[in-house]
Amino acid sequence: MASVHPRKNRAGEITSYQVKWRDGGTRAGAQQSESFEDETAAGVFKEAVDDAGQHWPPGWVKGRGYIAAETAAEDAYRFRVYARRVIENRTGIEERYRAACQKELEKWIYPTFGECDVRSVEHFSGDTIKAWVRVLERTRVTRGRMPDGSPKARPMSPKTIRNLHGLLSSILNEAVRAEPPLRSRNPCELTNLPRIDDSGASDDDEDIEFLTPQEVHALRSCLTLRQDQLMVDVKYGSGLRWGELTALAPTCILEVSGAKPRVRVKRAWKRDETGAYYLGTPKTKKSRRTLRISTSVVEALLELEKGLSSAESLYFTGDKGQRLHYSTFHDRWKRAVARAKKAGLLAQHKNPTPHDLRHSHAAALISAGHPLTYVQRRLGHESIKTTSDVYGHLLPEADDDAMATIEAAMAGNRPRLRAVNAAAG
Repeated sequence: MASVHPRKNRAGEITSYQVKWRDGGTRAGAQQSESFEDETAAGVFKEAVDDAGQHWPPGWVKGRGYIAAETAAEDAYRFRVYARRVIENRTGIEERYRAACQKELEKWIYPTFGECDVRSVEHFSGDTIKAWVRVLERTRVTRGRMPDGSPKARPMSPKTIRNLHGLLSSILNEAVRAEPPLRSRNPCELTNLPRIDDSGASDDDEDIEFLTPQEVHALRSCLTLRQDQLMVDVKYGSGLRWGELTALAPTCILEVSGAKPRVRVKRAWKRDETGAYYLGTPKTKKSRRTLRISTSVVEALLELEKGLSSAESLYFTGDKGQRLHYSTFHDRWKRAVARAKKAGLLAQHKNPTPHDLRHSHAAALISAGHPLTYVQRRLGHESIKTTSDVYGHLLPEADDDAMATIEAAMAGNRPRLRAVNAAAG
């Protein structure tokens, strides 16, 4: 059922009334709202939403009210209206991703293209798309904090720009494929986008701090809670993501007392469209995996298991047994980093995050000569390209082999070819 909510200013005075409901009346339905100046109008609209089965009343346009049929037909091609409908009708995506798309549209795309006609070659052209991308390139966003606690502002990353451009492009592709077509082509195809490595890093590897085994041990020793120390053992020893790590329970551990103990990554913490957390399956097929774990990891898990009430109890929780928030552990981690620096156990320029334990797990494997394909499977990367882009520079023998080849070529010698055993066919 729709509901009416008064909105107040800082003085506590009611300034407007907002009608809220979930599309279709289900928990999974996207949150919808409309604002009114008086309570009577809000109540009438609430009843109209209820009569329409928790959908927008036919002929009503957000912020404008009921409009004539011919105007409504034209309004359907307004990008804001068209894009919202495209995202709402997409199948095969999670509700959280659907909500994230709507949020990105509202923040980054509607301010420029929201009132444009999706059919117009003037509104949507190579020039207008390029101008919008240039605005994004000059936009500074807040991500993380400076050492003094102030927000850290930096240019929007090339990867974020590519993602936003991709979202816009996907909606215009729908207009091209419509029956009948609303456009003859997608102007986004004409845009030269910033390279992901133009800024020296992408969102996936920005500010990575690779830790040596000695630095990991030092940080572990600077944590005061035993659960936190054991968490470092498990995270560094397995390379699990935070959402996978904090979803672990004894039921996820296979052959714990056998010769080949393994952990089954079958669930992770996720968020629904409202932002509430729940335990669900990992986001991709490659993320759902089974990993061998070392003796140290097994010992840490067995110690944690002693205080659990059942095989379904989580290894890592908050003080009251609830989901362990990343921020809670991160606060304790930052204090450990500060202690390690003060004791001279960690270089002053290094500012690792808990996620860097996953990166350092990969670095330890690659530096010892284990192939990227093996590391890809352990980390649950969907593509080997991701693994290569982030960790490929750590391959220990790549530079040695390359230098030998170049030196032989410069000396006028034919580079020695490696023998390859081919099966007789």
